[in-house]
Amino acid sequence: MARTVIIFGARGFIGRRVAAALTADGWRCIGVDRYGRTTGGVGDINGPYFSGSDWSPVALPRFLRRCGPAAVVNAVGASWSTDPAVLRRDNVLWPCRLGEACEVSGSTESILHIGSSHEYGATAPGVPVSESSGLAPVTEYGRSKTAGASYLIRAACRMNSPATVVRAFNVIGPGHGTHGIWALAVGLYRAAAEAGADRVVANVPYPETARDLVDVRDVARLVCLAAGRGSGASVATYNAGSGTATSIRQLFDAFTEQTGIPYRFVRSPVDLRIGSAWQRADVSHAESRLGWMRNFTLADSIRACLALDEPAATALV
Repeated sequence: MARTVIIFGARGFIGRRVAAALTADGWRCIGVDRYGRTTGGVGDINGPYFSGSDWSPVALPRFLRRCGPAAVVNAVGASWSTDPAVLRRDNVLWPCRLGEACEVSGSTESILHIGSSHEYGATAPGVPVSESSGLAPVTEYGRSKTAGASYLIRAACRMNSPATVVRAFNVIGPGHGTHGIWALAVGLYRAAAEAGADRVVANVPYPETARDLVDVRDVARLVCLAAGRGSGASVATYNAGSGTATSIRQLFDAFTEQTGIPYRFVRSPVDLRIGSAWQRADVSHAESRLGWMRNFTLADSIRACLALDEPAATALV
């Protein structure tokens, strides 16, 4: 009989790719969006799963029990919100409530949480960050993701169940959200191609800022492998990255190579987001323990996004 997995945030950028990968791997997948609407034939969550600021402490455990013994994947999260209240609600209060519900239900076999590279904080240029690196988030977003993960890990430990954190670096690829440098670049190049423009102009104050860019399909595959790891260690963490630091300038160079459309940067500090100036993941742990390999290059991700007609997916589901 297929194992059951419940994916919260299953309609989001990462969540829907995770659901597709787990389904293809033979899991019985139950997808849940932030309004309690489900897939998998188990019925919607009966109660205010999410309505304004209401995260039901009653309906959620009842729903988990109805699904039967299952692994739980948390792909819910607010990404780079300018509203601290939204960050706290989605990245801190929700994981806390989910952890409590898993404990109360008595039916949760394991918990897997999608974390963020921003939990590591500022990293030294040239030095890849590994899972054993200390967590020192410097942004409100990073701190909220760190707090949320801690609630779910503690809940799993109290249940004596495996807990896994897949710490995603800068996730790119088809179906992307609306925030970040990747969404900016895709939007600009799509618009330029549609308008027949001869140049893209981007507001990039610090073009040498470098991030580890990883395709969402590779992240989903890592989640799939991690979910099937069995009991193993009580707590496991895996970096989901490409193992390459790509500057914003290099990213736009890659878009130019794929489209033939050159770019020009303007350097207005308006709406500048503060974060590490350089990040690169050490992905050797996922490679050696899970046999995970990255399948999609930066060029693959660009081609997939520029070929899509579908609108960008929201990350807040």
